[in-house]
Parts: sequence; C-alpha cells; structure tokens
Amino acid sequence: MYGLGGQIFFPWFSFWKSNPLDEQRLSLFVTMVEELLRQDPDLESARFQILDFSSPSSKEHRQLKVIEASEVPRLDSNRKKQMLEVFVDGYYRAIASLSRSTRDTTRRETEIIVDPNQIPLWQD
Repeated sequence: MYGLGGQIFFPWFSFWKSNPLDEQRLSLFVTMVEELLRQDPDLESARFQILDFSSPSSKEHRQLKVIEASEVPRLDSNRKKQMLEVFVDGYYRAIASLSRSTRDTTRRETEIIVDPNQIPLWQD
C-alpha cells in the first residue's frame, strides 16, 4: 500500500507463469478483496490495482498488465457463494486425499531421512 497525491493505492502482485486469474475467478478475487477493504476505514477508499506479471501464453514471456479493480465486474452474492462452495468442497477433498496417502506411507516420526543429494547441516 502506498499514497500518491492524496490517493491511497492498494496494489496486488500476481506472478502466475500461466493460467492467470481471469473472468469469473478474477471477479471472485476482486469481490472478496473489495469486501475486505471496505471493512478498514483507512482502506475503503483505496484504489485497488492488480499488477499481473503472467505470461499471455506458453510461448510468450511475462508481461506487466495493470488491471484496475474498479473495471472488473463484481459477483452477486449467489454466484460468489456457489464459487466459494466449490473451493471449500475441493479443499475438503484434498485434505481427505492427503490423509489417505499419509496413512499409506506412514513413517515413524523419529526416522531420519537422508537424501544423498543434499549436504547434511548437522553431522554427529
């Protein structure tokens, strides 16, 4: 966050190599951040910008694209709820999947794993 000419700027840096936020995902992100900014009296009038350093395609280099959040369409509460429910469902499925894979490959906590490609930090 910084101030310039009496205006407060709230930049968000995005460094996705590919698959940057766009369309509905960008709208969800902007909607959520804007809701958070409105909760802070010092930030509610901040100019929210996304500085996207993503690659337009796999064959192109990264490029800076400044996205004015004020120009991004907001989601209505029903669509926001639907998208967040998908996120929550995916989160719980990932936790369950990780839990299953952890049980399948359980090691004793005291077991020392030695990687021959790493220099040991502590030697006895």
